[in-house]
Amino acid sequence: MDEHNKEKTINIEMSRRGFLKAGGAAVGTAVLGGMVAGCGDNVTRVVQTPSTQSAGSMQTTDPSKAVWPVLEELEVTAAGSGTSAFVTTTIPDSAIVKTYNVDVVVCGLGPAGDAAALSCAERGLKTVAVEKRASGNYNSATIGGTTSKLHKHWGMTYDTDAWMSDAMLDNAFQGDMELFRHWLDNNGEAVDWYISHFDNKSLDSYPLTFAAGDFPNFRDQWDKTSLSRSWNTSLNLPYKPSDLAGIVAGFITAAGGEIRYKCPACQLVTSGGKVTGVIVKSDQGYEKYNCAKGVVLATGGYEFNLQMLKERCRPRSVPRHWLTTATGNTGDGHLMGLAVGAAEDEYPHSIMLDPEQLMPFLRVNKLGKRFTPEYEPYGHLALAIQAQPGAYDYYIVDSAIATKIDKIWTPSSSCYAPKSVWVGAATSSAAIKADTLGDLAVMMGVPQDAFVATIKRWNEMAAAGKDSDFNFPGNMMMTIDSPPYYATKEFSDGLCTASGLIVDTNSRVLDKSRSPIDGLYAIGLTSGGMFYNTYPHNLNCLSHTRNCMSGYLVGKYLAAL
Repeated sequence: MDEHNKEKTINIEMSRRGFLKAGGAAVGTAVLGGMVAGCGDNVTRVVQTPSTQSAGSMQTTDPSKAVWPVLEELEVTAAGSGTSAFVTTTIPDSAIVKTYNVDVVVCGLGPAGDAAALSCAERGLKTVAVEKRASGNYNSATIGGTTSKLHKHWGMTYDTDAWMSDAMLDNAFQGDMELFRHWLDNNGEAVDWYISHFDNKSLDSYPLTFAAGDFPNFRDQWDKTSLSRSWNTSLNLPYKPSDLAGIVAGFITAAGGEIRYKCPACQLVTSGGKVTGVIVKSDQGYEKYNCAKGVVLATGGYEFNLQMLKERCRPRSVPRHWLTTATGNTGDGHLMGLAVGAAEDEYPHSIMLDPEQLMPFLRVNKLGKRFTPEYEPYGHLALAIQAQPGAYDYYIVDSAIATKIDKIWTPSSSCYAPKSVWVGAATSSAAIKADTLGDLAVMMGVPQDAFVATIKRWNEMAAAGKDSDFNFPGNMMMTIDSPPYYATKEFSDGLCTASGLIVDTNSRVLDKSRSPIDGLYAIGLTSGGMFYNTYPHNLNCLSHTRNCMSGYLVGKYLAAL
């Protein structure tokens, strides 16, 4: 190096130790944002930008103070405006109008609470189930698993090592592997117990979901067509979701359990660090249940609590649309548990997501470009949509879709509705329609050149039978070349939140030191530990089976105390 350049070179050294001591994210941002490399004069300068952030200031244990730095602002919306039943101030004894002594109270009557109340009652425990609404709630008439007699009836066996690998990868190894292993070990027993109660005893009436459409003989353990595995583990129950709550409620009362509707749990009762009961609110006022065995929280998620969604969920993870009627899901169980020292999953919490359109039609974002292999498990496709500018996309078809849809007709696409439903959705009055691709782009509000180039590229790859960009199955690529053309704006749909209070394999709620809180249990969507950032839809029907299994096993555990 000659003296001229040597004089112009500025050497600035910052040791790794000094950098880490300097203040975390604030200093890191300043250095990265201010580093400039000169071209003509071989000068490198590091510009230190003043920062008002102190070390660790982005961390908080107070959810109401949570801050989410974002690339673009997205509106966070709840499924609706719900009213939390949780009472923050201590309810005095003078406000209690009645007191009862029981073994267990189950708070909430969704699939998990139903299973818990039934399991407890059948084992002779004096069981009361309280529900916020006038009835229980089911969003789906499905069950799953890997080892039930139904799966054996259909000749299914599964590579559980591969299943576990998918579970861990989907949750970035943030999920508790012990809880997943517990699910694998116990789901069959729980599902067998659950279906044994129904009047329909024909195993043929409980088909594999992927075989419930036009592929009744599909027996592969996962869909081998998609880029990632979508497991063939879900089963359809021969009942309507709207009927299941009433059917299972009949099982509970027949077993000796008591159900109280419009009677939400409001506050846990503690003594010496132990949960000894729960206060509910009836039309008579506050009533207290002293529970000899424990309190089971099964109040679902918090889809109808906007404040909790803003605090706990990354803005880009919250869907623009929701598909749920569980209006009582306002996080009551989460909040009651936290009030007595429970630990919950760290943020961001998980939300169960679906794309609005379940068919693998070509998708483009607001830039007019493709962004994903469209034939993916629904949760993966929904996440890809959420990641786009504005958190939406458009799916594109042409006027020949009614015949071209045959190319994408597979077990995992045919099982939810006939072809006419998906063709109708893609060409409905909600779709944008145009005779040319250029006009379609203008109407969509996307860059015309980029969109037309995207469709041209797609058609070329379809003709070649190979998606060189995203590895969509080449034999499933249908050309888009028959005007008029249709584009439908699409958001992700939210089904429920999927994170909660941290529990062990006995559903005991843990405190921040990971020690059990005596007398307190959480199951279903009120419990956490398994999901991080997303819910793994490709492990089909994991959630419903987890609801059933955790409820069934908590009854066994409480009866043995």
